[in-house]
Amino acid sequence: MNKANGLYIGLGTGTMRVGLGFVPRKVKIVQIGTANLVTLCWNQGMARSATGAGGIIRAGVSNTPGFALLAANAGVRAYFGGDAVASSTLANQVSVSIVPSYAGTRQGTIKEWALGSSANRTGSFDAGLDTDKSGVGSLVEVRAADQKIHKAYIVALTNDGDAANEVTLDRSVPPGVVTFIGAKVDYVAAPAGINMSAGFEVLDTTYANVASTVFSFDAED
Repeated sequence: MNKANGLYIGLGTGTMRVGLGFVPRKVKIVQIGTANLVTLCWNQGMARSATGAGGIIRAGVSNTPGFALLAANAGVRAYFGGDAVASSTLANQVSVSIVPSYAGTRQGTIKEWALGSSANRTGSFDAGLDTDKSGVGSLVEVRAADQKIHKAYIVALTNDGDAANEVTLDRSVPPGVVTFIGAKVDYVAAPAGINMSAGFEVLDTTYANVASTVFSFDAED
């Protein structure tokens, strides 16, 4: 069984493709960082139906969600790959692991992590982050004085993170040597010239493909 998950940023216009290397049997997409409970669920069985072929949306506020069925041309559908990427845009997204500009760590000249407040999980780096590719959502790895590697995600960021308490992590991490900083999302614009691998398409632009908005997805075949 193939599985894939991660974060992507919505395009907001037209169809957006996510290349996984396989055609998923089911996909779940969640808009993160919002109180509106936006979730899109799709599977191949839905695709064979005249109603709701694009999946089912749950969207609402707090504990009062609303539900809607999406048409085949307005939700999620399987994508079989093979299209050549003419230019690098969010219309075609692939894993950061195959994009040369995202290779390795995103830490640049950053060497040290300073803990400012253990209670608030805040601190700072000794140099600024590359905020085009790293920031909220990035994995940070720090080797503390006891040589243990501590891993945490950036959940809030002020400026570029090199002043006191500008970085908030999802857990308190002791001061130490920064060994890795990852990208803030897992899927990014595919480089021009490559052929897209199989995956899924998002035709919706209201719920699961909103411009400059981060989404989490889980897919499996």
